[in-house]
Amino acid sequence: MTTVQDIYNYIDSIIPFKTQEGWDNSGLLAGDPDMTVHRIITALDITNEVIGEAVSENAELIISHHPVIFTPLRAVMADSVVGRLLTHEISAICTHTPFDMSPLGMNKGLYELLKEPLGLCDEGTPLEETGEGLSIGRIYELKATLSPEEAAKKAKTALGCQTVRFSRGGEIRKIAVSSGSGGSFVSLAMKKGADALISGDFKHDAFVDSGNEGFTIIDCGHYHTERIFSGIMAELLSKRFPEIKISAAKSSVDPSEYVL
Repeated sequence: MTTVQDIYNYIDSIIPFKTQEGWDNSGLLAGDPDMTVHRIITALDITNEVIGEAVSENAELIISHHPVIFTPLRAVMADSVVGRLLTHEISAICTHTPFDMSPLGMNKGLYELLKEPLGLCDEGTPLEETGEGLSIGRIYELKATLSPEEAAKKAKTALGCQTVRFSRGGEIRKIAVSSGSGGSFVSLAMKKGADALISGDFKHDAFVDSGNEGFTIIDCGHYHTERIFSGIMAELLSKRFPEIKISAAKSSVDPSEYVL
């Protein structure tokens, strides 16, 4: 029988937890490593809705991208997210920055979504190198020059965003792509010769500064640049554990709502 520990060990073998950033908290964060697993749900975040879906599906394990425990807990109440996991005997494995850096993770998933719409020439070069074969984000040459508005529209459609913000720089011949929060990578992307950066969670200052530099940032949002996690992880695990029912959580949705 396959246990939570077996699942953890396999993930660790292909996307090592030791590669995580020092501030991260990836790993087996809740539950019983010896529990037998028959059903797994994958999700970007572990929310009350995702736990409810896991309970209804009789899942013993949730695998998420964002850590369900990030800062130290002083108490765990029964009605909290962690408390509900424990009450329902559901384990949680979270792989955050290891998945961001892995050749099997976010970089590959975003490339597959954007290569045709944007006309990416190849699999690109690292934006921020974090180890041998590892990187946060990639930089790509384009087959044809795009305007900032053209690139923003194409990214919006490819990533399924309801809305996209962008700063209007010059023509784009080389573009950087990074999942999640990309504000800290604007200067690096410019330094490495990119004309634009697609990511999420850009602050007001990033738009001001990039505009002054003639650099384009395209804010597709944290959720929409990372929601691919659920499908990628479910596919990776299904190939290794065909006897276990594994699927992306239907309840793993954008936590934001929009007025258009």
